[in-house]
Amino acid sequence: MTRTPPPEDWVVYVVVLSVVVAMMLGKYLIGRGDTPINEVIEEEIDEVKNIVEEIEKKVK
Repeated sequence: MTRTPPPEDWVVYVVVLSVVVAMMLGKYLIGRGDTPINEVIEEEIDEVKNIVEEIEKKVK
């Protein structure tokens, strides 16, 4: 079985960022309409930081 090389770092960041943006928009539109968007964005930024830290730990 042949292993493919891992994707470049920028590809991983783009994928993670796009997923987070989609999640943030979905949360705001569906379940968090009563919460101001800036609070939702702050929470999502914290989640993104945690995801990036986990990815960096796995890469190292």
